[in-house]
Amino acid sequence: MRFLALALSAAGAATAQNASKPQAFGLFGDNAIYLPGANHSIFYPRITELADGTILATAGLNSSPPVFPIFSSSDGGATWKWISNVTDQVNGLGMSAQPALYELPFTVGKFPAGTVLASGNSWSGIPRNDSTLQTGPNRNSSIIDVYASTDKGHTWKFVSNVARGSAPSTQNGVPCIWEPYIL
Repeated sequence: MRFLALALSAAGAATAQNASKPQAFGLFGDNAIYLPGANHSIFYPRITELADGTILATAGLNSSPPVFPIFSSSDGGATWKWISNVTDQVNGLGMSAQPALYELPFTVGKFPAGTVLASGNSWSGIPRNDSTLQTGPNRNSSIIDVYASTDKGHTWKFVSNVARGSAPSTQNGVPCIWEPYIL
């Protein structure tokens, strides 16, 4: 009887251990892609699956300057690697919020099929993490930018400012811009 109890105990421990192990294309329960430190937060998470099965994930990271970290998984989301950051290369404001990712299924202009596009809101007019307001020609603005990667998210190049508006505000009538989405 003692042997049976030990065998069941060992089988239960093995089952519990396997149950907590992240599975490819599972429900991602208890499988954090990234846990920010005490002085940072991460928000607006977004994912896209590339044609080769690679999954890319991003979110807004309130670092200084703000960036969109790019995480990659080649095993269906069971494990993740931080491979790059989408950084503001033109506005001097950082990539603040509302990222979007998309893989081109066919050639568009100079971008071959498989190019990954990233878009997001680069804004100012609100306090930064260091408790200062941004200054310069783009202050008090929201700017949606597009970046491109031809190496599955490892490096990024600025493509275009898509739209510009006033500083972020939820007040009716303020001409700010929100939520880029790439179709």
